[in-house]
Amino acid sequence: MRQRHAHRALAAALAVSLCGGCATLKHVYAPVPPVPPPPPNVFTAPVPSEPLRRVALLPMHSTAFPDHYVRELDVAFQTELSKRAVFEVVPVSRAQMEALFGERQFSSTEALPAGALARLGEQCGVDGVLFTDLTQFSPYRPVSMGIRTKLVAASTGQIRWAFDNVFDAGNARVAESAKRFQIAFSNEHQPLTSDGGSVLLSPVRFAKFVASETYASLRQE
Repeated sequence: MRQRHAHRALAAALAVSLCGGCATLKHVYAPVPPVPPPPPNVFTAPVPSEPLRRVALLPMHSTAFPDHYVRELDVAFQTELSKRAVFEVVPVSRAQMEALFGERQFSSTEALPAGALARLGEQCGVDGVLFTDLTQFSPYRPVSMGIRTKLVAASTGQIRWAFDNVFDAGNARVAESAKRFQIAFSNEHQPLTSDGGSVLLSPVRFAKFVASETYASLRQE
């Protein structure tokens, strides 16, 4: 009888040991979830306001690149903003800016000429103005782009929404998101290469991804 109890105790101990080993192996080899990226710097007006129906999209502000280069980025951002269908987008060209104010671009952080917002509202028939700054840009691999943007009410100057972030294709998560964007929205039915395909090689196509990510947090009241 004593020997039978000893055998049972030994079997129980082995069972516990085996289960413990299985639990340890499962813990060791379980996939580790990736660390989420830091959230982008997004501001949304806390007080509900009159919705903006028509918004003037100003030319992208940049002091480092000439107009003809940044105009391609203007088109990319205009296209992605229009896709959101949050409001009617009224693009304002650099020529229009110069005719109205004697300046071809405005930064989101600089002091505006007196009455500039009201004048844009009157001339363009809009109730909102969207500023965009190119704060950082490297068109060479790994491409990176910093965007600061601000949506304000033309009548009051109230900031309705703002965004500030840097997208760096050298970051694996950013590169993967850009590739997924190309797969989902590109009209070019071609397989991606191991280096990420054209979205990580073309600054303009990367700009479309950046614009899509930027405007994803833009909501109408």
